[in-house]
Amino acid sequence: MLLLQLAVAADTVLVRQVTPVRSAFEQVVFVASGLTSILTLLVVLVILLVLLAMRQAAAGLKEKLDEVLAELRPLTRNANAASADIRAAAATAKEMVDESRETVAMANERVRETVDELADRVDELSEMLAKITRAATRVAGIAGTAMGGIKAGARALGLGRKKGKKPPRVRDADARPRLRRRD
Repeated sequence: MLLLQLAVAADTVLVRQVTPVRSAFEQVVFVASGLTSILTLLVVLVILLVLLAMRQAAAGLKEKLDEVLAELRPLTRNANAASADIRAAAATAKEMVDESRETVAMANERVRETVDELADRVDELSEMLAKITRAATRVAGIAGTAMGGIKAGARALGLGRKKGKKPPRVRDADARPRLRRRD
């Protein structure tokens, strides 16, 4: 076997890899490609770090929000209870207003009926007073005529005052009656 290896070794060509000669443009592209790869790796690492920091900040924010919600829950319960009380009070007030409307309507109807009855009675009383006034006027006229007749008869019989005599004058103004004529 060794012979075989020696025979093959004579035919073997040893090759060494030689780096190709690059032009200036190829060199710039090669360096830029390497820098881009490094920068991309750095950007990905920075993004991962920022995402981790955001995750921690979000967790802290969630804890703070949970604390705020824990503080606000009793307040919201109290506000809900207060709004329920206000609704109940408003409903009660509405019922009271509805009842008072009915009461006012009934009172108004009664007042109107009473006013109508009173107006009818006043009209009747006015008619009655008018009749009484007419009758009193007739009686006064008849009485005046009768008195005139009695005076004339008394004068004719010589029983009345004489025409030339006047009644005695009262000097005291307070003792005299204050009568005025209505003509």
